[in-house]
Amino acid sequence: MRIAGEHVFDAPREAVWEALLDPAVLARALPGTERLERVEEGLYRGRMKVAVGPVSAGGYDVTVRIVDPVRPESYRMEIDGRGALGFARGTAAIELAEEGPGATRMRYASDLQIGGKVAGIGQRLVDNVAKTMTARGLEALAAEIRARVERGA
Repeated sequence: MRIAGEHVFDAPREAVWEALLDPAVLARALPGTERLERVEEGLYRGRMKVAVGPVSAGGYDVTVRIVDPVRPESYRMEIDGRGALGFARGTAAIELAEEGPGATRMRYASDLQIGGKVAGIGQRLVDNVAKTMTARGLEALAAEIRARVERGA
């Protein structure tokens, strides 16, 4: 499954970069995240609960590794999630560009593989849930970044 798009944040690029690497911000912004911790520089581990349509896919242990960071322009992520009902693994690329004074355009592209019982629900339904989660996550992330900028964090 491929998900790609872009989003403009009303914040300077450095503020967006910092927020994207802050596990507390990401945990609040990503739907279903129960916890997310930085284990070491560039390595995060956590737990998420995911529902696909009327079916709860249960909890997933998630590992995210940041690869090839170029501050504050880009990085790639390697994602691995495993749970009782299946797995999700893949990669994502993030690019940040200044978009006028005080705004940042983020471009993202991810390739994910989903397997196990969750994949049996139907690829179209899984795709729709992934796109909905992405949109909700971006809205929540924008709110988190806006609050950080207002606090001067």
